[in-house]
Amino acid sequence: MKQEQIEFNERSIALYCRVSTDEQAREGVSLDEQQERLTAYCRAMGWSESPLLFIDDGYSAKDLERPQLKRLLEAMDNGKISKILVTKLDRLSRRLLHLLELIESFHQKNVSFISISEAFDTNTPAGRLTLQVLGAVAEFERERVRERVFENMYHAASHGKWLTQSPYGYRLQDKELVVYEPEAKIVHQVYDWYLNEGNGYYTIAKKLNEENIPSRQKKEWSIRSIKLMLTNPVYKGTLVWNRIDSSKAKRFEKDDKDWVVLDNALPAIIEKETWEKVQHKASKKQMAPRAQTSPHLLGGLLKCGNCGSGMSIGWSGSVKNRYRVYRCSANKNKGTCTSKQYKAKDVESWFKKGLLQLSNSIQSDMIPRLIQKSMEEDSNTMEQKVRSAKNRYKRKVEAYTAGLIELEDLTEEKKRLEKFIEESNNQDQTPQVDMQQLQKLVEKKIKNIIDAIEVLPVPEAKSLIKTVVEKVILLSEKELEIVLDIR
Repeated sequence: MKQEQIEFNERSIALYCRVSTDEQAREGVSLDEQQERLTAYCRAMGWSESPLLFIDDGYSAKDLERPQLKRLLEAMDNGKISKILVTKLDRLSRRLLHLLELIESFHQKNVSFISISEAFDTNTPAGRLTLQVLGAVAEFERERVRERVFENMYHAASHGKWLTQSPYGYRLQDKELVVYEPEAKIVHQVYDWYLNEGNGYYTIAKKLNEENIPSRQKKEWSIRSIKLMLTNPVYKGTLVWNRIDSSKAKRFEKDDKDWVVLDNALPAIIEKETWEKVQHKASKKQMAPRAQTSPHLLGGLLKCGNCGSGMSIGWSGSVKNRYRVYRCSANKNKGTCTSKQYKAKDVESWFKKGLLQLSNSIQSDMIPRLIQKSMEEDSNTMEQKVRSAKNRYKRKVEAYTAGLIELEDLTEEKKRLEKFIEESNNQDQTPQVDMQQLQKLVEKKIKNIIDAIEVLPVPEAKSLIKTVVEKVILLSEKELEIVLDIR
């Protein structure tokens, strides 16, 4: 519908019409019909002046971000409007708060608001009271509709139904996920590159793009898409729904007590143990892409033994005799550390010798210390999971009390909570580990790294180093501490 240029007379009558695309399809609401009814009302009231039209075609009433509504309010602020007419309240807004705010602004500008279907005028006290009551009832009904929609979607999710677009590695059949093998192989490859070869998000995305493997949207892979794949619980068979609030312009993550989490509800592509190991690694501070691909063996791994800051690469010496150095970032950028710089060639040589000594002399008492460190990190993670499970169970009790879910759903959530608590209790016990076998495994990994350092390009060798070495602390001349991570 083409809208004519609006020309303002002194204190004009404004007719506001609105319809969304969904309303036209569902209810047959017509802009022409709204305009005809409002014009007829003006004639019946004996208002001979030509009213002004403000028409928002295809806009929802969930907020006030509508171009013609903004134009109408601007005209009102400039004193150009005497009356505003709509066919129904919900043409102006579907939210009571917005309605009351608008009506208050009309009142302050001495502009009357008339809804012809509800037959009232806000210039009268009775009209204002009626408007508030009708708005409250309308909002109550919308909240009830929202609850019913949530209940239906919750029921579907609880029975393993997938409610959105299928993730990479799956296809959707009858609202259920099924594994799509060609893509599932890529998912396995990504997890292997990340966990066993030490590749970061950037490196993995680059590999996939270089091999011309398209993403689901036929676009190039990005750091974000790789991170989402590696952290999505769907790949271990866990369904998580109601995690993101998309009701506002800016999406945000809800409190975990509101999530719907169902383990073993979907076909898994990645084993649960592997997925958890990836989360453990992803939870640590990631090495920057620049550090991952730098030609310096300890870039991103080397820490200052004096203050704990990272040590970055630099250059020193004369023009004819320049050489690489590792220097404390806090010393270089802030001057807050007194640590000196070290020749990079020397530091990397000390590191190689240190690895060699480790591989030849892994002591049996070192393995329990590594296991204890790993258990402490696992314990912190499990405590967080138990807290989240307790919050979710509390939320389910409230939902059951309100009649939103069945007893069966509440029982399932209780079982899930008890499972987490049991796993937490079992984690407190020292696991039965074959020390000799684990010792041989660590020795083998370190020797593989030593061999790789001599033959592989630095970025690839660094990726392997990261699978065993958490960080390297430079204490002083020829004195390094190599911190291992056996997970």
